[in-house]
Amino acid sequence: MQNKLLRLLFVFSGFFLFSPASAERIVSSVSELLQAVIDTRHGGDLTIIIRDGYYHLSGQYMRITVNGVTIRSQSGDRDSVILDGHYQSSEIFQIVASDITIADLTLKRAKNHPVHISGGNNSDVMNVLLDNLHIIDPGEQAIKINASGRYKTTTSVIKNSLIELTSAGRNFVEHDRSNSHPCYTGGIDAHKAIGWTIQNNEIRGFWCSSGLSEHAIHFWDNSSDTIVERNLIFDCDRGIGFGLGKKGHNGGIIRNNMISQIKNHSHSDVGIGLESATGAKIYNNTVFLAHDYPNAIEYRFTKSNNLTIINNLSNRSITSKNGASAIHISHNVTNAAANWFQNVTTGDLHLSKRQKTVIDSGLKISGLNDDFDKQFRPHHPDIGADEYSQ
Repeated sequence: MQNKLLRLLFVFSGFFLFSPASAERIVSSVSELLQAVIDTRHGGDLTIIIRDGYYHLSGQYMRITVNGVTIRSQSGDRDSVILDGHYQSSEIFQIVASDITIADLTLKRAKNHPVHISGGNNSDVMNVLLDNLHIIDPGEQAIKINASGRYKTTTSVIKNSLIELTSAGRNFVEHDRSNSHPCYTGGIDAHKAIGWTIQNNEIRGFWCSSGLSEHAIHFWDNSSDTIVERNLIFDCDRGIGFGLGKKGHNGGIIRNNMISQIKNHSHSDVGIGLESATGAKIYNNTVFLAHDYPNAIEYRFTKSNNLTIINNLSNRSITSKNGASAIHISHNVTNAAANWFQNVTTGDLHLSKRQKTVIDSGLKISGLNDDFDKQFRPHHPDIGADEYSQ
């Protein structure tokens, strides 16, 4: 009996000594990265850790088809791992599976979309997390989300990321003759997406001299229940959009965002646009526009109805067009001046001083507990994205 116990102890101790602590693979070259993604389809490690470095993809991309895959940098510093499509790779990540995390990376110069998420072959795709990414100079939209047949993308999150179009990327977009659209670029573009959350991101630079850019954040074409909160949108032709034309959006919340456009790029447009959007709630956003477009927030078409627009601060109008209607529109201030804010030239729309019409003048909203900086909102909140503090 004693020998049997010793043998069992040896077996179990051997198991713990020689079994891996976690199923992950560390890669340090493009070929290793590509192979690690392929191996996930055949029982390989589901966590792929990328060592710091610059990775020229040379036309390659990663297609993720297995649930539960995580790809992230080893250091956690997104600027230390650069995956560069060099406008040779059409995309960098294609995601058609659930429970996927892409984090702590820089993705740049995909010819189309650095990240493309779509419904799976046999099921909805859900629980995708894009966290702490730096996406630079996409040829089209930085993050594309769409259905595949009847299968959609649901309950996913994009957060803590910087998404930008620089002058170099804008030059490529404006001279890309393979695309007939004069400015077919934008930040996040989603079709038929259900229950997504977009939070704590900075999106900047999406404009063209040759045409109107798409939105910094846009959910449309029968998307629903989107939450867009605490994002900084700077120097983009269009800020946040729910719906477009007849291809609308149902429900959703847009709250605590700062949106500013300080230059007139000839095609600049609205800060927050609702088109065929039903039941959306627009709370405590700050919009400052220095171009010629007259409206900070507008809602259009008869399918835009049952809307709630409260506690927003802007320097332009909040306007209904084409028969749109709201059930509750109040406590909005639309005559803000540049000196009300810390620095409009950099997109910093924190309040610079006490304004009688703004401080403690908002309506208490159920579920609105904090501001742009996650500071507590009192019973009588300030109007706009920032709860003023000395």
